[in-house]
Amino acid sequence: MNNIKLELTEQEAKIYDEVMEKVDETAVFLAGLPHAERLDWLKKHQYCHPISFEREIDGTLYSVNAHFSEDAETAEGKVNRILNRNITL
Repeated sequence: MNNIKLELTEQEAKIYDEVMEKVDETAVFLAGLPHAERLDWLKKHQYCHPISFEREIDGTLYSVNAHFSEDAETAEGKVNRILNRNITL
């Protein structure tokens, strides 16, 4: 596994710490739920905004549609590929 060191500003470090604390709290909460309740909680808290939508800007109606390929690269795979290409250890 590669290690990456980031230098954060004081404000960025504070935000990071707050986010990680919330992630840890949520993980502990979810670990204490029975399987079915955990699935229900995750379904309720998943991103609910539509990926396909229409929006009017200055009298022009724009239609945005998202499509996903089953063989598409995962976000994790893409990040790893970019990091491996751009970082020499």
